[in-house]
Amino acid sequence: MATVVRTVSEEIYGLLRESRWDDALNAVIQALKNGADETSELRLAQAIALTRSGKIAKGIGLLDRQTLQAPNARTALRRFVVSWLIQQSALEPAAQILNLLIQSDPAARDELRLAGSVLGRLKRWDEAIQCIETLIELDPSDLAAHTSLLQLLLQSGRADIAGEHALALGDDIIDHPKLGAMALLALTRSKQIEAAAQLARTFDETQVKDSQLAGGIVRALFDAGNAEEAVAVGERLLAGGCDQTALRSYLGQSYMETHRDDRYERAITHFQAGLDLDPDDARMNSSIGEALLRSRNYDGALPHLEKACRLQPKVPQARALYARALKQAGRYEEAAQQFRRLLDMQPSSPRWQRYAAGALSQAGNKREAAALFDAFVASRRKSMPKDFARGLDALWEKVDTVALPKARLDWAWELTNTGANDRDEWERRAKWGHLADHYLLDWLECRDDRVHEAMLQLADLSEVESALSEIDKSKGVILASAHIGPMYAGPLALELLGIKSRWLASTPSVARTAYAESLISTSDQDDMHVARSFTMSLREGFAVVIAVDGAINLAAPRVPFEGQEMTYSSFAARTAHKLEIPSFFCAPKWEDGRIGFVLKRMPVCMPKESADSYAERWRQAFFEALRDYLGGAPENLRLSGGLWRHIR
Repeated sequence: MATVVRTVSEEIYGLLRESRWDDALNAVIQALKNGADETSELRLAQAIALTRSGKIAKGIGLLDRQTLQAPNARTALRRFVVSWLIQQSALEPAAQILNLLIQSDPAARDELRLAGSVLGRLKRWDEAIQCIETLIELDPSDLAAHTSLLQLLLQSGRADIAGEHALALGDDIIDHPKLGAMALLALTRSKQIEAAAQLARTFDETQVKDSQLAGGIVRALFDAGNAEEAVAVGERLLAGGCDQTALRSYLGQSYMETHRDDRYERAITHFQAGLDLDPDDARMNSSIGEALLRSRNYDGALPHLEKACRLQPKVPQARALYARALKQAGRYEEAAQQFRRLLDMQPSSPRWQRYAAGALSQAGNKREAAALFDAFVASRRKSMPKDFARGLDALWEKVDTVALPKARLDWAWELTNTGANDRDEWERRAKWGHLADHYLLDWLECRDDRVHEAMLQLADLSEVESALSEIDKSKGVILASAHIGPMYAGPLALELLGIKSRWLASTPSVARTAYAESLISTSDQDDMHVARSFTMSLREGFAVVIAVDGAINLAAPRVPFEGQEMTYSSFAARTAHKLEIPSFFCAPKWEDGRIGFVLKRMPVCMPKESADSYAERWRQAFFEALRDYLGGAPENLRLSGGLWRHIR
């Protein structure tokens, strides 16, 4: 049998393949001592052996241009060195070697692709993106490279560029699931919501087998406000075999945005399935907690929301839900602690100030609650103007900075019956009205000694006075309103008319202003105590004002209204029926710079009419009055709170 004679290089590379790095290095040294020529192949073997023996800098130092021209140098370096360095998280030397390979051959596609990945992990974004862009220049049909480019652009915070690139890809996306999923994400992150939804609809659901793509499709439809479509598509994708946490997450969120009676139950089913896939998914824990909270299952919601806060301690949304769940469960001291945390995270938020003071008050910490609310009022007072009318006029300078959900403006625009045709000017006026009502509240709470200046904005109230004088107020009167118009002008008007009144409002009872003295606080009393205070005030002959669309409880019932849903309580109607007292639709409104009022008598209870029948007639009358009001001047929309919360 003939003996196979191996060359020195073959013997050394055999040692390298066996991972005998020290032996390979010694063999190189011995070969050179024995007079072997220092070929590029031998020098490459020495560089590999040095690097794998831990002498990385020395090994890389041998990789000159000539060495890199050795046969199979690229393959050997990627196999023996670069892959190992990446596995060891030694990314800098891996990037250094890849850069040397690219310099020796700028069209080296495998090295460009790998370098883009390594440089991306090092967050050397410009270099990483340049590598992938070069790949695409070499081969514009390289869809994997387009996928990598979109990912790098998104990771580096260049969502707008990623979105534009995704738009330019055309139909090539359809046949490449990974690219399709990344393109959907790029369009979504760049806020090209409709374009993302249009792309989502181009995929053949029966052919979608990639769960990441399936999740992206449902998210795109959900983000575009098409909850029912997202539900239908998501269920079909699940039935087709796709399943993934993102798919379950957005499918569950889509259910929550529908008008279905069983939306929360279905959402919880999908969130639970998502948690089965990934129990430590923070968003899934937060979502199922919210769904359980809206279903009044407070004890079930608490562990999920607590876990979401633990997993992502700096995310305010989950903490807000956790605090509200604690409050609804009657754990007021713990709720107050969480609201305090929210104040640290978002110190300028007036909502958390009120909620924290309310929870402290409910927990019995009245002094601390009062101190917190006093500090809140004092901090706002510093920025308040000294003249009410000038401050009101100055709001026009701020309207262009007001950010309100587009869906609210779109819906309100559809309701207008004023004949307005200049949408931009209509929106400016609507935003001014939004600012004006919040300014009124600030003035009432922060300028207690100068409330009379705000009263000067009231128009002639003789018609309101006449209407109220014609009824028997001895048993009390219900004035039903909503979160519309300059609603905080109401207390001023009733005081000016000399009518004894009470107001249901979220301001905590520890507030120390004349305005607060007439409040029935909903933030530091439970529903039962609020109802009792409401009824007692009526029996004492007060006119009690209630925004029937308002509810702090996330589980408050919703009803359909003009193609949307709004929170609505039949409590006012049923109380009017039970106590046999008069009720009115009442809402302040701006009229030529002054504040007037809409006052409409609500239905009178018929003899022996059931509470359900009366409550339904009352609701229809209220909605007719509300619909008519919303069609009027845009400054009277208000656009926040109550009925506006659920406009999609």
